[in-house]
Amino acid sequence: MDLNEAHTYSAGIDTSEAYAEDAKNMRSAIARFKIGDISEEEFKKFRLQLGIYGQRPDQQGFSMVRVKVPYGLLTSLQVRRLASIARQFADGIAHVTTRQDIQLHWVKLESVPELMESLNEAGLTTREACGNTVRNIVGSPLAGVSADEAFDVTPYSHLLAKHFLRNELSQALPRKFKISFSGISDERDAIIPWIHDIGFVAAVRDVDGTPVPGFKVFVGGGLGAQPRVADVLEEFLPAGLLIPTTEAIVRVFNDHGNRKIRSKARMKYVLWRLGFEEFKRLVVQEREKILASERTFPEVEIGEEEGYLPVDHPCIPQSNGDHEFNHWLNSNVFPQRQSGYNVVYVNTTIGDYTVDQLFELGRIADKFTNGMVRTTAQQDIVLRWIRSSDIASIYHELKGAGLHQAGAQEIANVTSCPGADTCNLGITHSRALGKELTQLLQRHPDWNALLDGLRIKISGCPNSCGQHHVAAIGFHGATKKIAGGEIPSYLISIGGGMNSGRHTFGGTLGRIPARYAPEAVTRIIKRYLSNRIESENFWQFYERVGIVAFRDVVRDLADLRPERLTGELFIDLGEDKAFAASSGEGECAA
Repeated sequence: MDLNEAHTYSAGIDTSEAYAEDAKNMRSAIARFKIGDISEEEFKKFRLQLGIYGQRPDQQGFSMVRVKVPYGLLTSLQVRRLASIARQFADGIAHVTTRQDIQLHWVKLESVPELMESLNEAGLTTREACGNTVRNIVGSPLAGVSADEAFDVTPYSHLLAKHFLRNELSQALPRKFKISFSGISDERDAIIPWIHDIGFVAAVRDVDGTPVPGFKVFVGGGLGAQPRVADVLEEFLPAGLLIPTTEAIVRVFNDHGNRKIRSKARMKYVLWRLGFEEFKRLVVQEREKILASERTFPEVEIGEEEGYLPVDHPCIPQSNGDHEFNHWLNSNVFPQRQSGYNVVYVNTTIGDYTVDQLFELGRIADKFTNGMVRTTAQQDIVLRWIRSSDIASIYHELKGAGLHQAGAQEIANVTSCPGADTCNLGITHSRALGKELTQLLQRHPDWNALLDGLRIKISGCPNSCGQHHVAAIGFHGATKKIAGGEIPSYLISIGGGMNSGRHTFGGTLGRIPARYAPEAVTRIIKRYLSNRIESENFWQFYERVGIVAFRDVVRDLADLRPERLTGELFIDLGEDKAFAASSGEGECAA
């Protein structure tokens, strides 16, 4: 197969001409902003629409650039281009987010237009990665290859992503709007439909003896300071009504969203205010208007993705005595539904990939796959269509690039937002905690099999960019003023529903100093492992013993009586100076 033919659904949803014009306008806007021709507020609104965030107050002149990766799909060419851009314009790191985007930090503002032009040459865009728009549409990294999926959601994700990009309806919403697509319902793909404004889960219904593709539709989910579990709008929506229904939902949000109070502007507040039944009535009414208008909508283009290397050995290599390889094989490699091919997860600590690693990933993707990779909401990168006979070879090549870290589907694969390293809203240095916890869990490989499905997620503030609400163990950054200083702290939550079959958010255990977070995780895990009933999973144990049993094991860590204070408690993880919470106006709060 020609590699270019395999790129049916790339991240190239934007037109090169339109994005080239965006880059030109950005160059002009920067020049006008610097001479005072446009206000800071006007410039901020403009750059956010184009995916450009300001960094912290003490990092003025530098930007974070968010590259949209619709449903996580990148070509090997695009991976290499991102590596080149990270080397030339950023700090040498590409960060995979929980929405499958790529973020580049420490980009000089005056370099942004040239960076955008370089992205454009590779078919990538930052357009509407920020701002009050329909944001990057997330999709299952297993789409098209999972044995358990109803059907491949990739074409539908592509259709909707392309439809809303630059769509007039999506340019000035009351607040940002998030959509997800899942092909399977058990959340193994880390796509969680019930935390999105709209979550589509593939389903098939028999209609007069003919199988009809469609979706179960969740609406009104969200995280942030006031999380909300989505309602089910429709148990089955025929796929042909995908665009009219999504437009109807977005229009109702656009008409009824709160434009005066930013913190109450997400769609979840519309449902809280109107009630689900009234919201549904308005959506159905709006959809009927759209359908009656006799507009024509683009049709989905169904394509069958294939591997370009023919299968020559159907069986995955067995354990060979190399413990490191065996651990990686068991935690990072999974068979596809296409016999003889496999999915390989590449996970780095907290989703950070270096320039050299990205160049190697691009090369490895060309050598062993059909030239495409996918990012995940767990901050991994997935290689697909790996022949069983190539598993050992790809492991050794990944190892040479430092990309052979095992535990992709284990608790050691910790998720974290950038936190106070660069984010305006960040309170604590969540990346440093993510690294500490990753190292802790890697030192206890015996825990992995016993903690199946558990995830740890960290946010540097309450807004849940790290999705701490849905983790088995979640952390979000806070501060505690005491004894004339400030202690960097985390609120711990426990029992979030991801991977559990439960749609629920974690309950709060308490607030502890950042320095005690690794000890808290150790105690929580040991309490479960020491007291569980045989075959009782973590969530079943949590429901049986209650949150108080877990509060007891961390209670002393929250005790900050004067005699228990030490100097190191006033210094955040990864830092060497006294902590002082400093955050500015948020540009990307959840």
